Amino acid sequence: MKTFSALFLLSLFLLAGCNSYQQDDYEELVVIEGYAVANRPLPHIRVSKTLPVDREYNLSEAAITNALVQLVLLDENGNDEEIFPYNFSEYFDRFYVPSAEAMEHTVLPMRTYRLDVSFNHRDEIIRAYTTVPDQVKIIGDVEDFIVYQSDEQLEILIAEGRRTQKQSVYVFSAIAQNPVVENLTPFFRASVDDGNIELVDLINNASGLINEGNFQRNEDGSVTLRFPWIGVAFFGPNLVVTSSVDTNLDAIVRSQQLQLGGSTLPPGEIPNLIYNVEGGIGVFGSLSSDTARTNFVRPSGF
Repeated sequence: MKTFSALFLLSLFLLAGCNSYQQDDYEELVVIEGYAVANRPLPHIRVSKTLPVDREYNLSEAAITNALVQLVLLDENGNDEEIFPYNFSEYFDRFYVPSAEAMEHTVLPMRTYRLDVSFNHRDEIIRAYTTVPDQVKIIGDVEDFIVYQSDEQLEILIAEGRRTQKQSVYVFSAIAQNPVVENLTPFFRASVDDGNIELVDLINNASGLINEGNFQRNEDGSVTLRFPWIGVAFFGPNLVVTSSVDTNLDAIVRSQQLQLGGSTLPPGEIPNLIYNVEGGIGVFGSLSSDTARTNFVRPSGF
């Protein structure tokens, strides 16, 4: 069974890495965060500032509430085509939200948006660009029931899409529909029992980045993706979200993985996070998603 919901709340892209810049000589920096999703309304944007490493992070203290924020849709020549003003909102977890007229705009696949952030009482001028990936579309049928860790791995077939970067990069996310302890798969049950992770953190479980070396491109241009078993945190019904991500999300996640130990480089050679933000740090990225529904079934003996 398929559903074309655009569900996407990947903890993979929550900006946990924004405190991972060099603080040998502390300098307060502006941090931006926003994720545009193809064929969805314009994203909320968060604008905040860094805090010293010895100070506990508090959003109320870090949030910048008086920024001038706008998104700009660019034409094919890079010129401003349409400008969408934003307003700060206390009611949306201290995000900047599109103005009333801007709320009618839907994020366009294959188009480039620029985020502009400036201030009346600060010198910084922040700019970031994202080119939205083509809309992901699941084609064919998705198996209603998949036996966990069997030879029949869940396969997702997606239609050929136009590229916005040198290679397409995908992410899976499994969203459990009955996320109770009794439904945890063995690896994650052990992690929860040992106190290494909270149950709530597994409800939306991301696979990590999947590049072209790890999927099958078919003769008709379609792509076959195989859902990794490590992405299955819960038995039972799950929504499986397949997302194509832009270069900004790809870059910040890969550089964060290097900083968190996914590299054999010595400490002095590990690169800083790649933000692709002018005048500050953070991430302004985009993605497109499609969603399928399946059930991960316990093997006999579990």
